[in-house]
Amino acid sequence: GYLGAQREAKQGRNERLLRRALQEHPGDAYYHYQLAKDLEVHGRFADALPHYEEAHRAGDARAAWRHDLVLRLLFTLKKCARFERAMALAQAERPHWGASPDFHFTLGDLLLDHALAAPAQAGVLLPMIESSWLRAVEIGERPELPDSVQGRGSFLAAHNLAGYYESLGQAAQAARWRGQAEAWRLGTLKRD
Repeated sequence: GYLGAQREAKQGRNERLLRRALQEHPGDAYYHYQLAKDLEVHGRFADALPHYEEAHRAGDARAAWRHDLVLRLLFTLKKCARFERAMALAQAERPHWGASPDFHFTLGDLLLDHALAAPAQAGVLLPMIESSWLRAVEIGERPELPDSVQGRGSFLAAHNLAGYYESLGQAAQAARWRGQAEAWRLGTLKRD
């Protein structure tokens, strides 16, 4: 509910406060995470990246905000076109988030951007993209996971699958997933 000027002032204020906190506590993983989030939401991905990486390196793997940190770090690596680093992170984090639809949804998006940036690797990446979004749907919604986004285990993943199959010329599969996405979005299709 902020007007443009108020939003800009708040942005600068939050960043200044977080940078001051980091000067006083340079190794604090949570402050790095919060500063990275502030930078990321304003599209400053390259500035956010080292703070997310430090939060990931120094943070407690059991912290309540770890799930969100991993997802945001994967997203930021994708936005910075650091696909190999993102893939290594996803591989390392997969055992911890195998039951997170958000993780698999984000991984599918990362793989898609990687395939678009490196078409020669698309043959390897396409099945992984499909598998990631199918896994997100298989898991279903997990609202108890901190910072889970509604739809990543249902209509958002189904929407992506519809687009995926459409791009491959598989019209029947695309229509099936499009219908499922719409039904989940409207709440007319219940999950088992």
